[in-house]
Amino acid sequence: MGWPYQFVDLDAAQLQARRHALDRYGLIAQLSALVPVALFLLFRLVAWVTAKATGSSRGTYAAVPNSPVSKQQRLSTVGSWSATARKVAWWFGDDVVLLGWNWGPRDQLIGGVAWAMWLFILCVVGTGNDYLHLTRRFGIVGVSQFPVQYLLSLKSLNPFALAFKSSYEEVNRWHRVLGRVIYIFVTLHAVFYFNFYYQNNLLGQKITSLVPVLGFTLAAAMHFLYGTALSAVRRYSYRIFFITHLLVALALPPVIYFHAHHASLYVWESLAVFLIDIAKRKFDTIVADTKVELVPGTDLIKLVGSIPEGKIGRFAKSPGTHIYLSVPSASRPERNPIKAAHLIFEFSFNPFSVAAVDESTRELTLVARRHDGPMTSAFAKFADDASAGSHVKLAFDGPYGCAKRFPNLAGPKFDRILLVAGGVGATFTLPLYRWILAENPAARVQMVWAVRGVGEAAWPVAAEGKSILDDDNIQLFVTGDTSEGESGGLRFSNDDGQVELARLHGNSRQTRHVSTRGDGRPNLQAIVDDFFRQGVEERVAVLVCGPAAMAHELRLHVGVWVGKGRYVWWHNESFEW
Repeated sequence: MGWPYQFVDLDAAQLQARRHALDRYGLIAQLSALVPVALFLLFRLVAWVTAKATGSSRGTYAAVPNSPVSKQQRLSTVGSWSATARKVAWWFGDDVVLLGWNWGPRDQLIGGVAWAMWLFILCVVGTGNDYLHLTRRFGIVGVSQFPVQYLLSLKSLNPFALAFKSSYEEVNRWHRVLGRVIYIFVTLHAVFYFNFYYQNNLLGQKITSLVPVLGFTLAAAMHFLYGTALSAVRRYSYRIFFITHLLVALALPPVIYFHAHHASLYVWESLAVFLIDIAKRKFDTIVADTKVELVPGTDLIKLVGSIPEGKIGRFAKSPGTHIYLSVPSASRPERNPIKAAHLIFEFSFNPFSVAAVDESTRELTLVARRHDGPMTSAFAKFADDASAGSHVKLAFDGPYGCAKRFPNLAGPKFDRILLVAGGVGATFTLPLYRWILAENPAARVQMVWAVRGVGEAAWPVAAEGKSILDDDNIQLFVTGDTSEGESGGLRFSNDDGQVELARLHGNSRQTRHVSTRGDGRPNLQAIVDDFFRQGVEERVAVLVCGPAAMAHELRLHVGVWVGKGRYVWWHNESFEW
């Protein structure tokens, strides 16, 4: 069967009918994105009504782990189905690696392909043999997804996160999936039109007309946006990706409007939700006096901000969250507002986990690793500026993060909790560890922390002044050379860093938790196996924050136990959005 589409001439009535069809299918494509949300809300409503009707909302009996009742529940038909469902859910969350390339989690691939197929059906159905109808259908269907795409990207006012009882970080991964789908449809729309102009010898004429030029500009912008969103580019310079993302996101709505005014509904929807979210975040941002200091013997920077009394509570009630930190104009190293060194901070909003919150002193602590970027380089400059007392005004936007929606880790839902951190990833796990024990001192929680050098473990100090090394439930592994500082020659000065170093080597009870070899990385497989062997029926929570390779390896080892039917709640805290 040959290509069914042709260049057809239509009369006025047929053109009007095509216009109505384009508007109708564009609206269907946009509204259909709300179907998953509606189904989920309906499921929650049915579950709530059922719980009320059966009285199960008052709670169910939780069998003691390893008891006969717990074993009977596991071996029952319902228990077997539950174990199978957990295995399938874990399988969906695994990454797909093909030809040496990581294509992302399986659920995102399947969901993205399914959604693209649905939109493709909407592009084709009812177009007959009209080539231009097909071409424009790809355009209107692709553009109809922009408002949904913008909604998925919102940090503060994200309706999808609210509906799914999730967070911006969780729904943002679908923002990336939908972005790829939109890119494909907009590209096909441009390719089809280019072919139409070429086949009809109109290319020279149309290339100087405003509407086609805007269309090809839109396609070029989408290509540029997609190119800078590739993981290789983001790893090379996240700043390039972020600035491109922001500028293109602001430029696309007016370009679309002047290219195709019939899509004005989607343009104004997109622009409105984007600007409202920015305004909400600007209004909610806290500019606080912040003490900046270097952690001796490391490349870490410690920041302690003084938060207003009425707002410190929002950070204290949600351990494990993060904030977006920025440098206000008055605090920037370069004061000339037209120089690039000053303007770069207009696009610098770096996420940092909240390492500690002290409500009594209204202090919020962050720990960052110094890199070559403008933000952490500025922090290092602030720390070295003795004339300013190492104090500077910084802007805190937050808190954000999945931790605000976590199940009660200190409650009866979990029998054992494993927290794994790499480097500054402890700024996420350590607040959770402390909160769990504060809420439930009998909780069986274990934390594994791998650091490059012993100095990196010097910054966390308990409220009573004790070191974390006094805690038998925290296992510390030093992966670098313990005889040197972080930069291969730095030495500890006579301050708390040296005290921590001495304590680490001088206490025989602690050294069993610490590897002093250069290859002293934690054996994650042994740690996971020992952890899960504690109880066959136990419900386990595993949380990790660290390098991608560490999280990937940990998930592989935990997945073995999920395959054996174990109940596991998993979370990987990562800023690689």
